[in-house]
Amino acid sequence: MFDRLIDDAGLAAAEPDVDTIDVLRAHRSLRAGPTAAPLGPLIVPDRRLAELGRAAGEEAVEVVVVNTGGAGGLVALAGRTVPGVEVVAVQSALRDLDDLAGNAARVVSAAGALDDGVTVFVEIPYASGWVRAVEEVEAAGLSGAVRIGGIDAGRLAEQLSVLVEADLPFAIVDGPDRALSSAEGPGFVPLMLALEALIDGAAAGDAAELLTLVDPDRVRAAVGSWDDSAGGRIRRRLRSIASRDAAGAVEDLRALGLAGPS
Repeated sequence: MFDRLIDDAGLAAAEPDVDTIDVLRAHRSLRAGPTAAPLGPLIVPDRRLAELGRAAGEEAVEVVVVNTGGAGGLVALAGRTVPGVEVVAVQSALRDLDDLAGNAARVVSAAGALDDGVTVFVEIPYASGWVRAVEEVEAAGLSGAVRIGGIDAGRLAEQLSVLVEADLPFAIVDGPDRALSSAEGPGFVPLMLALEALIDGAAAGDAAELLTLVDPDRVRAAVGSWDDSAGGRIRRRLRSIASRDAAGAVEDLRALGLAGPS
């Protein structure tokens, strides 16, 4: 259920003067530990890709590359080989808010230059034309990506409902960093509960209530009721969550008894 759910955004969120070697060392330590299963690749901005490759040495590191160059950046990335890194996915944000669907079409076209084994997550801002852009990305067989920071549970439930209706796999690219919800926003386990409810046909309002869950016993019991089928339905949609504190996110799962030794 939680395997490779949490992508490590420690390097993507770091200040420019943070030593890449230190971030990589911490990431590798997590990947080698007893609670490594929930941890996915390291997220790296394209401008730091070569730097990470030099730090990695002979032991290649799996990465999700954050493309900052739009459609042209995807084409450039497709022709680039960086020793020391294995690119398993790319994130590329739509920036033309006046024509999100057209922007999505251009990104889709450029993504065709990438290897078939690279997953492309197209970040779709919640703006005018959002639903049409979702449909464009889904029709091309790519994955979506959304930001959820600073929005209330009601709007997040509506966004999740659109993604479920479109049957678009997606990633969360700005957290949440905590497993349980708090005053700061939804946790990633309640988010998964809300997603399951929407997949099963719940109204957005009911899903919004699940997003606010803070009771660990209730959350633990709800997750305990999932079978393999429910887990498969959830993870087919929710591919990953970028966490700026991957160690803390994994520790939260451990504390809930959902990952590794408790």
